[in-house]
Amino acid sequence: MVGINIKNIYKITFVIIGTIIGAGFASGQEIYTFFNKYGFEGLIGICISISLMAYIIYKTFKIIIENGINNYEDFIKNIMPERFRKNKILNHSINNIINIFLLICFNIMVAGFATYFVQELNISKWIGAIVITILTFITLSNSINGVIKINTYLIPIIILLIVFLGINKIENTQIVSIENKSLLYWIVSSILYASYNSITLIPILISLKKQLGTKKETVLISFLVGTIMLALSVIIFLLMNTFIKEIQQIEIPVVYIASTLGKSFKYIYGIVILIAIFTTAIGSGYGFLSNVAKKRKTYMLCAGVMCIGAIFIGQISFSNLINILYPVFGYLGIVQIIFLIIR
Repeated sequence: MVGINIKNIYKITFVIIGTIIGAGFASGQEIYTFFNKYGFEGLIGICISISLMAYIIYKTFKIIIENGINNYEDFIKNIMPERFRKNKILNHSINNIINIFLLICFNIMVAGFATYFVQELNISKWIGAIVITILTFITLSNSINGVIKINTYLIPIIILLIVFLGINKIENTQIVSIENKSLLYWIVSSILYASYNSITLIPILISLKKQLGTKKETVLISFLVGTIMLALSVIIFLLMNTFIKEIQQIEIPVVYIASTLGKSFKYIYGIVILIAIFTTAIGSGYGFLSNVAKKRKTYMLCAGVMCIGAIFIGQISFSNLINILYPVFGYLGIVQIIFLIIR
């Protein structure tokens, strides 16, 4: 097709999906928390949330291409209303909040990786945390090229295994609601899901600017990401629904579901979880580093400190981090979404 680089589209699409599909998504914990609780309304919420995310991807790419934006701080200034753009305190505050979330997201991925080690392999959380931080540091040492390469190879594997699990284990067609709450709750929940994901996504989207070709590519990438994420989200939603009674007290529910296909597939899907955690860890980690470190030496120093700190923070409960911190940052991200849409 004229004006479209298929190879670029392939790479960028999977980098974006890799940033979204982390420990929370692949484990089922995010979908359960934000959507399954509301039954059929939660399924509608998935459609709203993924559509909003696809629009955010398209609008972000459009803004950074048309305005020559190369860093997150310039992006924030560009989308803010005119009267706020010269307020340096406000700009720095928003930028710092985003950086804190990216750093927290990175630590949540480390906690998820460590939790899998202790829950499924009976290996110390410390070992799991050390393994992922070493792998992440090596990947981040190659900057955005390392992030692209890892996602290009690993994300298709995740997609295929989630689809395979869905085909084999989705049985119950009756959608169960755990919490009977008003319309406002599930709509807010769907917006929050898109909101906090946008916080991790936008810094990565800005970093991918050099890989973009034409505006046609941005439309196609947004559509592909939205379509694939919608399909995967619905599959995991239906999996959670099928085993809704068994998974309510389990930190990594999809691994439990995978174990019903046999011990071997349980460990195969465990690899999916670890890959998903890893790809989001490098995405959020790179987003943070690209915002705070402009020079190579500073970048490497910050990467080292970030990885060492995550080993200790990774000992905190994985599900508690998701259930408490993601909604909080989701509310903060709503401001960014509003600015982006009215821009």
